[in-house]
Amino acid sequence: MPRVARPFAAASAVALCLLPAQAPAQDGIQKELAIEGYNNEAIYTYAESSDFRRLGRGVGKLQIRTDAGENPCTAFLVDATHILTNYHCIPGVLEDPRIGATEITSVTWIAGFVEPGRDEETARFTVNPVPVESSAELDYSVLEVTGVPTDRFPPLPLSDAPPVEGMPFWIIGHPMGKSQHISREGCRAARPPLEKAPEAQSGQRVRHTCDTLGGNSGSPIIDSSARRVIALHNSGNRNVGINYGIPMAEILGRSKVLKPAAAPTPKPLPMLMSAFPASLGVGGELSLVADMPADCTPAFVDISPSLQLTPIPLEVFEKVDLGPGQTRYQVTPASRYAVVVQEQDEKGEHRIGYLCSSSGVSDAEQLKSALRLVVADLNKGQLSGKVTLDGGTVDYAFKSYVIE
Repeated sequence: MPRVARPFAAASAVALCLLPAQAPAQDGIQKELAIEGYNNEAIYTYAESSDFRRLGRGVGKLQIRTDAGENPCTAFLVDATHILTNYHCIPGVLEDPRIGATEITSVTWIAGFVEPGRDEETARFTVNPVPVESSAELDYSVLEVTGVPTDRFPPLPLSDAPPVEGMPFWIIGHPMGKSQHISREGCRAARPPLEKAPEAQSGQRVRHTCDTLGGNSGSPIIDSSARRVIALHNSGNRNVGINYGIPMAEILGRSKVLKPAAAPTPKPLPMLMSAFPASLGVGGELSLVADMPADCTPAFVDISPSLQLTPIPLEVFEKVDLGPGQTRYQVTPASRYAVVVQEQDEKGEHRIGYLCSSSGVSDAEQLKSALRLVVADLNKGQLSGKVTLDGGTVDYAFKSYVIE
């Protein structure tokens, strides 16, 4: 049995243990930074109806060609004719001595690049490389783009609200110029959420813990509760293990082009389950993030390839209030407990997730009855939905991962 900070015993396909503190690296400022391993997820793994995918439709890869080669960034649509990205992408690419470019030969905004190999779903739009508006101090550029059908690629709404410590974020972008990815596991405003910007910039900058890679520059930092862009991602610092963004409030205060969206109407999160990485071996640590309505009383379970069902105690998870009607349960590398694969664990594809109803599913017989129906759905490839029992309906959300 695993040893933990408090007693726990179960015949388990996963084990729980305390995490040691991690020492920060010592490299300093860079453009992108993975905070707790690399937790970005390919966005195409989520349903097209999900808020991730809907917001992501207005986010595209910015393909910048110069006389020294090609440099990818991310940019997102803010109205029918303008996209927003970092100044250090355009025109700053010409000011970076490491690149050695003297001329921008073309700029293309590639929207709909969601899944590798599905080129028929992408659309390419010409971008004027001369910014309509830009600021080196705030590291932003507004660029003109033409011909974008906003019914297919809708602009992202902007927010001038200040970030609050622990506020959950999403970052959607194109890391390394790849297809669209989302960072959401452990993705939140840091403590403190704001600090004075470095000397080359002005005002304040947002501190966040969302994982990024090269190519994520210019990605929107989205307040996942309000579904509004609250900051523009632009850099990171290995010394403290933190990424940074420019508060949208400061950009909106300077801009003559950009306008904040109307006050948002709170909307409950859909039921979502995330497990990272997708495959791992003995000793590997599994991060879990589950988003659900606040009135959901969840029961977590791991289902092995041979259909062995292992309950996961609720106290293992950190519970995070995401706002009105929204709750997150998570186990990440920053959590007190870890979910670690053991030698005796069954190899192959596992399903891990939760069932919930407003009245709870803690009753053993009710849980057993619900699980029979849920397993039948999972075996058909349906990883989320609801089942009906005599006592009402039970919702569920699961994610697959592989023990190698």
